Amino acid sequence: MFASSRNAAGRYLADVVLGTTQAPTGSYVDRSRVDRSSEESYDPRREGELWEAAERLTEASLSGQKRSQMT
Repeated sequence: MFASSRNAAGRYLADVVLGTTQAPTGSYVDRSRVDRSSEESYDPRREGELWEAAERLTEASLSGQKRSQMT
C-alpha cells in the first residue's frame, strides 16, 4: 500500500500524537510503525541545501512583510 485515505492518515497521525503508536521524538513514522527514513534524508549536502533554501525563502517573506507594513 503506497497511499492512505485522508481518514486513515488522520488516524495514523492521531495515534502518534496520542502515544498509541510509540515513536521517540524526531522519529520517522510510516503509517503505524517507526521506520528508517530514505537515504536522501541522511545526506548532509542535501540538508545544507534545504537549510539555505529555507533561509532564503524566510528572509524574502520577512522582507516582504516589512515592506507592506511600511506602506
